[in-house]
Amino acid sequence: MRKRIVSIALAFVLALSVAVTFTGCGNDDYPVEVANITIESEPKNIVVLDASTADIISYTGYDIKMVGRSDEVNQEWLSVVPSVGSQNSPDVEKIKTYETDIVFAGEGLDNTVKENLEKENIKVITMSQAKTPKALETNYLTLGKILGGKVTGANKGASAYDDLISNMEQVKSSVKAEVNSDILYTVCYLFYEDNSLKLMTSGTYGDMLLGYTGAVNAAVNIDENKVDVNTLKVANPNFIFYADEATLNAIKADAVLGKLTAVKSGKTLMVTADDMNRQGRSALDTLNKMVEFMYPSLKKSTATNDEASKTTATVASTTPANNNQTATTAPAESTSLADKYKIKLDKLSLKYEDENDNVKIMQQRLYDLGYVEDKENITGYYGEISQEAVKNFQKNNGIKATGEADNATLVKMFDSNAVKATPQNEQ
Repeated sequence: MRKRIVSIALAFVLALSVAVTFTGCGNDDYPVEVANITIESEPKNIVVLDASTADIISYTGYDIKMVGRSDEVNQEWLSVVPSVGSQNSPDVEKIKTYETDIVFAGEGLDNTVKENLEKENIKVITMSQAKTPKALETNYLTLGKILGGKVTGANKGASAYDDLISNMEQVKSSVKAEVNSDILYTVCYLFYEDNSLKLMTSGTYGDMLLGYTGAVNAAVNIDENKVDVNTLKVANPNFIFYADEATLNAIKADAVLGKLTAVKSGKTLMVTADDMNRQGRSALDTLNKMVEFMYPSLKKSTATNDEASKTTATVASTTPANNNQTATTAPAESTSLADKYKIKLDKLSLKYEDENDNVKIMQQRLYDLGYVEDKENITGYYGEISQEAVKNFQKNNGIKATGEADNATLVKMFDSNAVKATPQNEQ
């Protein structure tokens, strides 16, 4: 009898210890302060009006939160996200319908629209387009903090930025491996603005992109972006990239520029201003477009549009009655989403009382899908809350509701077509 009492007492002490441990686990991610705006908790639904911001959000993996976009956010892989109108005058009522937490706007958003959104307790955050590489890194960190918290999200933003730069470095390395190291090409980017030709100068984000082609920007020592014809004549760039047809016409019409080797030999390529200013996956597409034009032999090795690299956007349906259904760009494999979460699904199964990193990743996915409501339950321990969340996920996704995350359940969970939680079965 005494032995039994001791066992019960020990069990009680252990249980109390566990309870204290979990109670003491605070969430350090929120609140987040950004530009005098306080974000109390992780946003679930966002609308993005600015294309460059959408590019970064996609690259960080937070595009799963996008429930609306402006017409100007026209990246192909985000076309499934419902439009809310133009970036400067979006449809406020439609934005409200999606139960939006945050609207990411550009600098041209109509003030009345902004005021109307804020009256509905929808936070409006204006993101400035990064003009320099340092500003780009800051934007990644800021968006990460807003969407995932000042610890988790900031780390995710930093990791995404590092990954972007790493991918650009790989492109540059492939160029160096292909091209004779004794040859150094020069390039430039021209655009037509305020009735005059302008040049992409050094120290800018666009200059960084040009540098990753393995070439040198002909405007590397020019501070003023107004075209200095004589400087370009001396530099005589091997390749010229231009913003639009008006720019090309102005180049050809100029007595000096029209005689540059690149113009005469047809080594000119249109790269729109939008393409040069986007700063996530689109930036890699733009970089590869320029590199493939300069070095045709690299066309296959630098392609980034294979299915495995496609970013998947999971969004709420446009129909209010079904606003917990998901839609995705097609086709997309579950492995691409699993890679984003850094989990290997091959033969993986998880069950009650497991405790490891894979459980924590599963809990994060269930949180993103709405089956786990409190982020403090992302602990890495497969307890009753996780079991119930898995069971609800299985019910919604046509899987036998056992509460055990077998391999079939996990594969479906990390599929871009996984169905989000409905209000009645959110934890």
